[in-house]
Parts: sequence; structure tokens; C-alpha cells
Amino acid sequence: MRQLGLILSPMAGNRGGSLNRGQHNSSGFSLIEILTVLFIVALLAVFAWPSYQAVVLDAGRAEAKATLLGVTSEQERYFSSFNRYVNDASPLDAPASAGRRKLTSSGRYSVAVEACEGGSLAFCFVATATPLGSQVNDACTSLSIDNTGRRSATGSLSDTDDCWTY
Repeated sequence: MRQLGLILSPMAGNRGGSLNRGQHNSSGFSLIEILTVLFIVALLAVFAWPSYQAVVLDAGRAEAKATLLGVTSEQERYFSSFNRYVNDASPLDAPASAGRRKLTSSGRYSVAVEACEGGSLAFCFVATATPLGSQVNDACTSLSIDNTGRRSATGSLSDTDDCWTY
């Protein structure tokens, strides 16, 4: 029995480890595994980034359209009180200030109000949203709306409706 104890005693200190001294227990990742993961992430980024940029530009344009409709509403409310329009994008922020522009909440567009072509502010206006910063890369470079609700846009899109649809 005593001989059996001498044989088993080296195994008692092993505690589940390998009996083979030539084998390594490695923890972590190999270089090949890390490079594979980096390649997959880079590939996803290359394909996803343009789509993401398009969504950001569309969101900025939607915000500009909402701001333009708000400015149009404020101009009509101003007209109902003073019987004329004013070249102020925030006419209800008393006192009205000629030439004041309004930024969209994200700061991607600047909105200005001017007299319509061939008319005066007493009877008609055109509110125009001009892109700022990275928004200038959008296919719709500016959006406009007048007091009759007629919408227009400039840019590389062939149809104004393409710029104004949500």
C-alpha cells in the first residue's frame, strides 16, 4: 500500500493539469484570429459607410423641410397680424428683425426668407434652406417654399418631388 501512495503522490499536486510536460495551455487569440476579425470589420465598414452617410443626409434634408414648413407657418401668422410678410425666418420672436436667419436644430441648414421673384414682401415670400457643413454633399443642394405652398429644389436630383418626399 505504501508503494501505491508514493506513485499517486506526484499526481495529487497536479490538480487536473496535463501530465504531459511538452503540452502548453495557451490563452488569448492568435495573430491569424485577430487579423481575420479585423478584416471582417473593415469589410463591413466599407460596405456600410456609404449607406450610413446617405441616411444622415436624408435625415438632415427631412429636418430642413420641417423647419421650412415651420417658417412658412410663422410667416402666415405674422401676415394675419400685420397684413404683410417680413424677411425674418423667426418673425414671431419679437421684435421681428430684417434678415434674421434660422438654423435647423442640428445646424445642417440655414433658412432665410426673401421677397418672391418680381414681388414684394407685402404680398409674397420665398423661404429657402441652404445646406451647411457636410450637408452640402446632398443631392438636393437647396430647398425652397413660397407663400402659396409651391415647393422647389436645386441639385443633382432630376425631380423636385424627389427632394421633397419623405
